[in-house]
Amino acid sequence: MPPTFNANALTKLAERTEYETWLLEAVYALVENELFPSWPDGVVYPVDKSKVQFFVHARANIVIGDWRPGFLNAGAPLVFVSTFKLLDMLVEWVLEENGLPLTFRFQQKLHQLKGSPTFPPLIESRAWLKERLAGLYSTLEPLRGTIIHDKHFTATDGAIRVASSRKGVIGAAVEISATQLRMLARTIVSVLRYVDGTWHLDELREKTLRHDLDELAALHGLPPLGQRLPYHTCVRVYSIDSDPLLVDLKAIRWDLATRYVNQDCSFDLRVLMAKDGEVVDAYLFPWAVFADSNADWSHSIDVEQYKTAIPNDIKPEHLHHEQG
Repeated sequence: MPPTFNANALTKLAERTEYETWLLEAVYALVENELFPSWPDGVVYPVDKSKVQFFVHARANIVIGDWRPGFLNAGAPLVFVSTFKLLDMLVEWVLEENGLPLTFRFQQKLHQLKGSPTFPPLIESRAWLKERLAGLYSTLEPLRGTIIHDKHFTATDGAIRVASSRKGVIGAAVEISATQLRMLARTIVSVLRYVDGTWHLDELREKTLRHDLDELAALHGLPPLGQRLPYHTCVRVYSIDSDPLLVDLKAIRWDLATRYVNQDCSFDLRVLMAKDGEVVDAYLFPWAVFADSNADWSHSIDVEQYKTAIPNDIKPEHLHHEQG
């Protein structure tokens, strides 16, 4: 009988992975609102559409005496081992839920993984994710052995250079940069959070996961998925039309694609209805409503359900056509 991955099983997984997840979330600030923050509207089309404006938002956490940079410089091996341990606990849990005999030997677990056990639906329904998690497990396990038992590794400025040393045979050194190490931790922590239901896996987060796995291709050994870096923003359009759906989405898509050439762009749409120089109504349409560029979204939605509060950062100059 296939595993059900019921509430009890998910609780068991969350409890098992609690400490390492806490450590990595603390070290890298891997909490949901840090990874996926809400920003002010990033693109603004005033009533005079030729005056489109782009804004870049960033967050800086500057804490005097912050322990993280120093810890990461010295603690990269611990971060690597903790990340692998999380992946190992996920694999162990999956094998256990599949009714396979419990083993602490990595080679046996790798062998059981090759038998393609059933993963939780969120992973099982995404072959690309299941394959890459197995690839990471296979590549990282001997490197973890070296860090725990041998001295064939160096750690500098948050990066690691480590070689497999199984049975006394030293393999080729693998370089894991500080950026890749953070991405690896972020990938494993977020997969666990999506599986146990703490975080919701939407389209943007799935693209982020695919992009990060492409960046880690050297560690899982599988072909890139071809996912460009996702970029999501909120586009604000000031409109003097009577219908909030009379927005030129094609032009917005083109402007974003031109501005962010190598990125996979998506956006929510905030339409502010202007009359006599002031905003009288506001609507916020999520990306999912018009993500399919071929669909005629304006005929399939109830506009009233997308009504929202008028923002308090209206700039008067956005409400007027310049005379020229």
